[in-house]
Amino acid sequence: MKTIFLLRHAKSSWSDPSTDDFERPLNERGKRNAAQIGTYLAENSILPDVILCSPAARAQETLSLIRPYLPENQTFMINNELYLASAVTILNFIEQVKETASSVMIIAHNPGLHELALNLAGRENIGVSPLLNRVMQKYPTGALALAICETQNWADLTQNPSSLVDFVCPEDLPPVI
Repeated sequence: MKTIFLLRHAKSSWSDPSTDDFERPLNERGKRNAAQIGTYLAENSILPDVILCSPAARAQETLSLIRPYLPENQTFMINNELYLASAVTILNFIEQVKETASSVMIIAHNPGLHELALNLAGRENIGVSPLLNRVMQKYPTGALALAICETQNWADLTQNPSSLVDFVCPEDLPPVI
């Protein structure tokens, strides 16, 4: 069994229109939301074996704000190709994770994360699961999806059934004090 966590970067700032998309930092709400997700990770013992992160400023800042809630020796990699990556590209990275890892977290962007979450959820379940219906509506900034795949090998991910088992948004969580 393999576990996949898909975390969309927290809310970024649009206050300076001259800032390049790649360089946009988080706004104040995004910083609070990242801390909420970090608290959620800690309270639910979510400890991914590997984290793959987009190089965009907003994704890296999201990672830096959840890191205090993860083990100190947490393995993470910044990969340039995750910036605005498609679902297929993200899936290709997941399939290359070392087999010794049982879980991976991707911190990246929409629409790629949203599409991948829907694909991992299994489209045959559309209209059946309230959780899937919620993901179908919107994948907001700071949202975290959790999918389980019935495989022993990352490389075989697409050949095995998977299911969406959780979806949490910052608005679902209490404020961090």
